[in-house]
Amino acid sequence: TLGGNVSTNAGGMRAVKYGATRDYVRSMTVVLPSGEVVKFGSSVSKTSSGYSLLNLMIGSEGTLGIITELTLKLIPAPKVTVSLIVPYESLPDAIATVPQFKKAHMNPQALEFFEREILISSEEYLGKAVFPRNVGGTDVGAYLLVTFDGETQEEIDAIVEKAAELVLDAGALDVLVADTPAKMKDAWAARSFLEGIEEQTKLLDECDVVVPTSRIADFVGYVKSIEPEFGFAVKSFGHAGDGNLHIYTCANDMELDEFKKQVDTFMTKIYDKATEMGGLVSGEHGIGMGKIEYLARSVGETNMKLMEDIKKVFDPNLILNPGKVCCKL
Repeated sequence: TLGGNVSTNAGGMRAVKYGATRDYVRSMTVVLPSGEVVKFGSSVSKTSSGYSLLNLMIGSEGTLGIITELTLKLIPAPKVTVSLIVPYESLPDAIATVPQFKKAHMNPQALEFFEREILISSEEYLGKAVFPRNVGGTDVGAYLLVTFDGETQEEIDAIVEKAAELVLDAGALDVLVADTPAKMKDAWAARSFLEGIEEQTKLLDECDVVVPTSRIADFVGYVKSIEPEFGFAVKSFGHAGDGNLHIYTCANDMELDEFKKQVDTFMTKIYDKATEMGGLVSGEHGIGMGKIEYLARSVGETNMKLMEDIKKVFDPNLILNPGKVCCKL
């Protein structure tokens, strides 16, 4: 729902071009824990009027107030859309291409990366193969899935030509163009990674860490380097355009308590590495109660204390979504 999106500042695949939910919220009506009804923000285009209580409420995960009304900015839908399936021999090759789009002043609507193993899980779940596994005798190790949109077919054709030249120069094995609704539906349906993982995995946990786009390859490399230390498999994909990565820990033959113990150690390591690289512990899924300790390690005692104090000003009796984000039960 819209209220849920605002309360979590939801992002997603198109955030690389269009931004997250926060960028479209102009004002809201909120019921405070005291029962008072207040309005934050305004329908105006700009403001410099005190603290931004509107932005404080966005992403607060229901811990500060209950949103009952929203005023949102709307934009017209693009008229033409096309997706490119770009196979690479290795994940580092694929990730290394990502900054080139910005350097070339291209503006993809979505820019996703994923490895061969997670694609196979998804295609087995769907019962349909869409992406090439071998190109010209070379096994594909990773993929980029890139979507562009625009106002005219001529505009899109020029973008596709430029993008194809860019990725091939950067080491891509091929470029496949999905330029019809059916082809695009198949391409994006194959990105049903979570559903495929869930079907094939008994024990599962996930993080949605975010790092600077220039450090994606380094971070994914670090994750792969520590995987042998643990008794579960690690699968990853993510929004390469904005550095938001989804890392899954998957096991079928571990005891639950041992799985949880190892996952905690693994998550602590990768969240610490993300922080070291200038990243944060969540790009779009939020903190809830499961990530409070990781958030505290990342942002530090002072920042956590500030958030706790803000929570207590809005909700002194701790009755709204208790135990979430910054205040433990």
